[in-house]
Amino acid sequence: MSIALATEKPEVQHKGARANFRWTLVEPWDERRLAAFLMTKHRRNESDWTRRPSPFFASLGQTAIECSVPLADPSNLPDLERLLTAELRGILAGASQMHEKMAGAADWRAISPP
Repeated sequence: MSIALATEKPEVQHKGARANFRWTLVEPWDERRLAAFLMTKHRRNESDWTRRPSPFFASLGQTAIECSVPLADPSNLPDLERLLTAELRGILAGASQMHEKMAGAADWRAISPP
């Protein structure tokens, strides 16, 4: 099964200069799904797996993805929410593909990025 959001709308908390977002997943993170997510969230694109920073955090057994980012202007919160949700959807689509690749492998820990 793919890695999917239960809802597109995150819970949002804003205090001072930070905004916190929390998206709920359909299923909790298992070892393979979390590994696929971690492998995918740091890549720059399909051909460049050079590690890049990512604001998204997930942990084994939980049904959430969280993100905490600086926020200079609270009026930008809706735009930031849309941007982060779109980026997260892209990461989850890639992680779902990686998860399928892992599911077909005898030893999924030996899978390396393309």
